[in-house]
Amino acid sequence: MSVDTMQRHQDERADLRAANRRTGFGLLAIVLVFFFGFFASRLIGNPDVSIAVVGSAVLLYLGVSIGRHLRR
Repeated sequence: MSVDTMQRHQDERADLRAANRRTGFGLLAIVLVFFFGFFASRLIGNPDVSIAVVGSAVLLYLGVSIGRHLRR
């Protein structure tokens, strides 16, 4: 294996790792919105908060998925 080939494989692995990290952070953000939104809706007791939490989680998911495909 030549040095160029090894360097290219390392670069590809680094790019894949970075993409996986971005996806993980996006999914973590969605989970946190649901988690804290659930507790906020229980504390406030207003059904509008539940709707806002689900709506914001859906928008966040769409932003992550669309943004992920735009980078390609």
